[in-house]
Amino acid sequence: MKNNIRAAIAAILIAAALTGCGTIKPPAIDTTVTTVPVTTTAETTTIETTTVPATTEAPTEPPMTEEERRQLEQSTFIAEFLGSQIKFEDTAGITDEVIKKSDFECESSKNGTEKITVKGKNGGGKIEVSVMDISASTLKNDVENVLGRYGDYSYEQITAGMNGINSVDFTSNYRMITSVVSKGKYQRYGAIQKTDGMSTQFGYAEVYAVLRDNKLTVISGQLLSTDMTERQNFSELIKQLAEKVEY
Repeated sequence: MKNNIRAAIAAILIAAALTGCGTIKPPAIDTTVTTVPVTTTAETTTIETTTVPATTEAPTEPPMTEEERRQLEQSTFIAEFLGSQIKFEDTAGITDEVIKKSDFECESSKNGTEKITVKGKNGGGKIEVSVMDISASTLKNDVENVLGRYGDYSYEQITAGMNGINSVDFTSNYRMITSVVSKGKYQRYGAIQKTDGMSTQFGYAEVYAVLRDNKLTVISGQLLSTDMTERQNFSELIKQLAEKVEY
């Protein structure tokens, strides 16, 4: 194609030169259009695009709070404790006599832990009693650690069953651990007085635990009532059960 173009240009230049000299007339212009098929080879250009992943830092998790760390340590301990070789013993010596004398209507069921449903005229709640022989347990912990972790776990479990109540509703809180050599006791309780404008709820929750001679006894209970007297009677019921545990 380049040769044809060059030849055409050369012819035009020669004709122009001859015309300028006046020796010949300009060639007649042929108006006939001849279509010459031209084969054009298309060049395909491939552009490869390489995507470079943007460098993003992995999201960093915020550090655990003190409460989150405590919960994790407690959950780990409870899982290991309950998975170790512990044996549940009978609770009749603690509960039978006290329940019979109670002013509350009580229904009991036993399956390792004794669970007692407590009903009053203006409210109700529950009590759980466990006696565990941990002498064969492979989990070795000091007295205060066992009492503290299992006691707090039991308190959180029992208060979680109080409908419509959370930690900020407790108007009083008490927690104590006492230990001497190879024995110790744990006590934690809280009271509730919550008003919604139409009525007032009185509540009480307590855990009492004793670790002695490789035997862990735990009493936990909670009650909600619209009668303050029932709350007082319930706390007295827990006290009577606790007095049945040797320390």
